[in-house]
Amino acid sequence: MHTIEHEVERPDRDVVEAFEGVPSTIVSDVTGNVGLTMDSGIEPAYDGIEMAGTAITVNASPGDNLIIHKAITMAEPGDVLVIDANGYTETGHIGELMCTSCQANDLAGLIIDGGYRDSREIAEMEFPVYGRGTNPQGPLKQDPGSVNVRVSCGGVSVDPGDIVIGDDDGLAVIPSKGAAEVLERSRQKLSAEDSVREEVLDGDYLFELNGYDELFENLNVVGPEDSIQ
Repeated sequence: MHTIEHEVERPDRDVVEAFEGVPSTIVSDVTGNVGLTMDSGIEPAYDGIEMAGTAITVNASPGDNLIIHKAITMAEPGDVLVIDANGYTETGHIGELMCTSCQANDLAGLIIDGGYRDSREIAEMEFPVYGRGTNPQGPLKQDPGSVNVRVSCGGVSVDPGDIVIGDDDGLAVIPSKGAAEVLERSRQKLSAEDSVREEVLDGDYLFELNGYDELFENLNVVGPEDSIQ
């Protein structure tokens, strides 16, 4: 069954834009490091990448990109296409011309759990793209698929309207309903790290500043003398 949902409840644009420049590591930390960061197989198309936008989700049949073309026409400025192609990398589902269309219509980026092509051209145009791999093989155009349904991308469930941020380290997903809270906690974390950095520059150790020394004392640490000979 194929579903096309045109209405997306997007978070406040000011909140989305405020996540620009917030590291994915910070978001991962404040959301508990569980279930909201995509796996390491979803890689950036070039170094120095930065992205923050609202998810338009796509469920595409492996090897087919007809529904992706449709989704591009439905996306609004600031949106990120999040495409579940079931991890299929034997086809380049999207390429430079499709990314040019996304860029011309002010989309924030594109993520595909599957293959893409024209990697050099995409890097040169500096449109934010993440994918599981590259392949020159062209796609079919015969299966509609679905737009704006819950998808799985990089091991993370993504709903339309969620915020997705990316940088060189990877991708983090922020559920839309809790976005403002995550933003505030991210700001607090960044401020706290600024203070800690000053102490580290003065020669202090994270091992002690963060209380890891106390954790270490509670471990059953053994030495060579305790080994069974």
